[in-house]
Amino acid sequence: MFKVLGFAVILLFLSCGKNQQSEILPPEKMQVVMKEVMLLETYYQSKYGSPSVYGRSLKKAAQKVFDKHQTDSIQYERSFDYYAKNQGELKAMQEKIIEELNRDNK
Repeated sequence: MFKVLGFAVILLFLSCGKNQQSEILPPEKMQVVMKEVMLLETYYQSKYGSPSVYGRSLKKAAQKVFDKHQTDSIQYERSFDYYAKNQGELKAMQEKIIEELNRDNK
């Protein structure tokens, strides 16, 4: 009985891990969404200065980005947290974003 219960607990644990993993945006999609969110944040920061002034507007604008890419703020935040724990992947995405922005501005 304990073996069956232990096996069931392990399966439940593994299925939760897979479920959580499936909630993470794949690197390519995360990079695209992150780039657009970063551009929005930069725009609002340079135009209005204080997050207390532009916070709501930024949130609405970011929601449009999430809708466009068929995601939401919760999935984006979970994905960002996941990649933040995997610094190599996050750094690679950030470097690609910078390269794209530099290429776009030439």
